[in-house]
Amino acid sequence: MTIATEVLSHVGSLITTQGRRTDKPFKILPWERRFIRGAFRRNVSDAALSEARGNGKTAFLSGVATAALEGPLTQPRGEVIIVASSFEQARIDFEHVLSFQLGRHADLYENKRWRIQDSANRASIEDRTTGARVKCIGSDPARAHGLAGALYLLDEPAQWKRNDRDRMYAAIATSRGKLPDSKLIALGTQSNDLDHWFQKLLNGGADYSQLHAAPDECDPFDEANWHLANPSLKHFPDLHKEIRKEAEKAKRDPALLAQFRALRLNMGVSDVVLLHLLDAGVWQAAEGDMERAGRCIWGVDLGDGVAQSAVSCIWESGRLESLAAFPSEPDLEKRSLKDGVGSGEDSLYMRMYDRGELLLTPGHVVRVKALLNEAFTRFGQPSLIVGDRWKDKDLIQSLKESNLEVCPIIFRGQGYRDGAEDVRRFKQGLLDGRVCPQKSLLLRSGMSEAMVVADPAGNQKLAKATEGGRRKNARDDAVAAAILAVAELERRKGVADTPPEGSEEPEEPPPAQTSGDNWYVGVAA
Repeated sequence: MTIATEVLSHVGSLITTQGRRTDKPFKILPWERRFIRGAFRRNVSDAALSEARGNGKTAFLSGVATAALEGPLTQPRGEVIIVASSFEQARIDFEHVLSFQLGRHADLYENKRWRIQDSANRASIEDRTTGARVKCIGSDPARAHGLAGALYLLDEPAQWKRNDRDRMYAAIATSRGKLPDSKLIALGTQSNDLDHWFQKLLNGGADYSQLHAAPDECDPFDEANWHLANPSLKHFPDLHKEIRKEAEKAKRDPALLAQFRALRLNMGVSDVVLLHLLDAGVWQAAEGDMERAGRCIWGVDLGDGVAQSAVSCIWESGRLESLAAFPSEPDLEKRSLKDGVGSGEDSLYMRMYDRGELLLTPGHVVRVKALLNEAFTRFGQPSLIVGDRWKDKDLIQSLKESNLEVCPIIFRGQGYRDGAEDVRRFKQGLLDGRVCPQKSLLLRSGMSEAMVVADPAGNQKLAKATEGGRRKNARDDAVAAAILAVAELERRKGVADTPPEGSEEPEEPPPAQTSGDNWYVGVAA
């Protein structure tokens, strides 16, 4: 018998512990049989497999791991190392390994033959009689020193953190020289990055590779293409049902279509639609110089803790200016490095600071009172302030402590109901020439980072955190504040809103009332 035949025999003897085949022997599918025969051929030390999500890769990978624990791949003190994007993800593989072993040894936890480590930061099972062990870890290169695996099983490499993936792979590659005939098997969906080491393995870098994917430019809703990327489809009725359901949603939502093409058709494309708030060229074309004339409205966006806070001010004439603040600790040098905006005197934050567009307040958190007072010094008394409803109490308290005169305040939500309308009005005002941003590095850089996400009706709201592919450390707070201010001015000018066809009509805003020269609007809860 060849080693591949022995591995197939071992995996086929395992008992399935979940799904439709619970308590039945593991059913080896044709694609799995083909891969094992290819990956365990003589002189194959690297193998790569790629197919769409949901085809049973994790259970299959875990079954192969047990063959090295007590099966045809067992070596004295040989270690199988399963690496996933995070330790939490690696634990899923570990639970599969444990369940398979429980199917073979009902007394697994009581039998002194087995040493099991199962805690918040350790996941391993060892056969004390042979020293063979399966260990599951996350893709953290700082914890990869000292590895000496006889078999490496790398799960979903395309999902590993971008900053860690190459260092982790390098740590694994260098550790393989410690043992003769060490084998590496990588399994997962394709990456949209051709420079990713996993993609290079699939494209000829591995001794054996097997790719199941729909072709470029195919019809994503043709079921024949589903089968190309999902070799388990005709064997997994629940998977077929789920893909059909997701396809119906993807027909209506571009963001879901991107996920569908990436994860269900394994096409090697991004699983998010990157939608910028505005094209950089459009923004720069709108920049200019406009006089300060008429009343002004402030939009205020308050960050959490050490995050940035910003005030944007628009006058009735359309002139738009912004001011932002960071706490002074950590200093701009450390913050610039952390946020990936350069270093030294030429970093983005230092240039903003030198231009007077970025304010530093003492301590570890932004002192909003100091930011508001500086905005009052530069822009004058606002006629109205618009804030984020989520930080309403913080803004009200800071306004009470500031030098500003009492003025009306309204609050807007950041979801699709309020946020989508505000984004539409902001874009309409800018594109129709009613808004003239003053040349500002703060606003220009914020605009380059500002992303939007869309609902099925096509409404777009400003992305938060990592929504829609937004960079986690993106600093678009001044843009968020500008959206609040501009949208409110557009409403007060009576400019009609044009929601996407098929979306719900927004509620009519309360009409602006006048009292002498002052605008008045009730404080919104």
